[in-house]
Amino acid sequence: MGGALFDTSLCWSKLDGTMVVSDSAWNIAQYFNLDISKAAVALNLISSLPYYPFQNVPMWENIEKVQPFCVLKNGKNQTFEEVKIWDAPGLNHDMDLTLKNIREGFLEVIRSSNRYANVSADLSGGVDSASVAYLLKFCDTDVKLYHTKTDNNWNSDSKWAASFAEDMNTPLNTLSSLSESGKRYDSNTPYSGSKLPDHPIFWADTEGYVEKIVSLNENPGNSIHFTGLGGDELFTPMPAYAWTLVRQNKLRSLSLGFRYCLISRISFLKGMSDLMNNMPFKEAIKSEIGIRFGYNRSNKKESALDWSGKINVPAWINKDSLSLSYKAAVNAVDKISGGLDSDRSKHQALESLLFQTRVIGQLNLIYGEEYKWKSPFLDTKIIESALSIPMQHHLKSGITKPMLHEATMGIVPREVFTRGFKGDYSTALYRGYKEAANAIISIVKDLNVVKLGVVDPDILVSELSMPSALHNRIIDFERLCAVERWLKNTIDFNKKKAKVVKL
Repeated sequence: MGGALFDTSLCWSKLDGTMVVSDSAWNIAQYFNLDISKAAVALNLISSLPYYPFQNVPMWENIEKVQPFCVLKNGKNQTFEEVKIWDAPGLNHDMDLTLKNIREGFLEVIRSSNRYANVSADLSGGVDSASVAYLLKFCDTDVKLYHTKTDNNWNSDSKWAASFAEDMNTPLNTLSSLSESGKRYDSNTPYSGSKLPDHPIFWADTEGYVEKIVSLNENPGNSIHFTGLGGDELFTPMPAYAWTLVRQNKLRSLSLGFRYCLISRISFLKGMSDLMNNMPFKEAIKSEIGIRFGYNRSNKKESALDWSGKINVPAWINKDSLSLSYKAAVNAVDKISGGLDSDRSKHQALESLLFQTRVIGQLNLIYGEEYKWKSPFLDTKIIESALSIPMQHHLKSGITKPMLHEATMGIVPREVFTRGFKGDYSTALYRGYKEAANAIISIVKDLNVVKLGVVDPDILVSELSMPSALHNRIIDFERLCAVERWLKNTIDFNKKKAKVVKL
């Protein structure tokens, strides 16, 4: 049993001799009346925790979740086993064939939208959304383009979006900025619709933008909206790209190592040590969580070439919950065989693609009855082709995402790929933080994360009362709001359900 490789995450539970399998952990929790997992809540509060394998920890007790790219096989005596049915592709040096497959994959996905009465797409001003928009126009699709305006004078995305729309001779529907419409600090707002997501939503900063698009929908139930999610993962070098590059170009490894040290401005010894590091994923991630959760000591220095970044555990998670979450984290690592791929860059790309897929899945869960949400970059055929490209082809001076440029040549103008860096959206992150933090302080003892015994209210108040808006502090607070909102929606829904059953 299973679904599309990047679409469905199967869950199952067995209690009192009854086995239930579903693509919704929430449905299973409702069926068995399961408790929310304090360990999972605590893990979700740690924003710097790698998505894989910790995304597989269910938010309820006594639920198991199938690992990515696996199906659930029914064996004898009601035993279930996970069978892996997909592996990341090996390298393919036939670039002409690969680019042809990517181009045909894009056109196949885009043309599938013809059965919808209403087609729309994001046009942020960046490369990925612009590529999708131009592909839609190339296929003669009558598309509506939506753009959220920038609130930073130094951000040129709105200018580029307007330029691209004009070039396509298509009106650009400009909506409120993210700082005006986003819900990143909302901890009390109900989710749209009647279904609850299995996990907190971590894209609340764009939620107002999404809801505005839905409200403008002229054909509910017969509409599709395209995004550019996944483009960065497939066509931009991942953080560990130098580690990958050295291994894919064995004869040139030494010269590449020298160049990496010069560009990164680190010593040759440190750089070569990072490049030669072959610590397996499981060992590396176990070591990192042991150090950051306070169980191990280490003087190791952080490196951009590690499997993942440094884990920062918020001080306001109380000791008991920290212990529970540590055990849950170790258990999650023990269940896997290793990384998503032996190559660190490919692993990082797949890890992020899994997260982007969850975002699309949550969009379809919450708004899918009115709008189908889709990203061409998350099509399995395109993923397989893009991941087979050797790293060296993703690096080209003066142009962004050269392989995407070549695959869409003649459809997407070169100017899309030479526009420079994507705009900065950090203004929305800082705006409203202090006001939201003060609001949380005033009701801290009423928070569900506090009532569950996961968060220490005194330490949280102390942290949020600090005058300086440090980046990590704001990111942790944003995550706190997302988790608290999920808890409130879940608990409120269960209360309503209990009242209905009682009647």
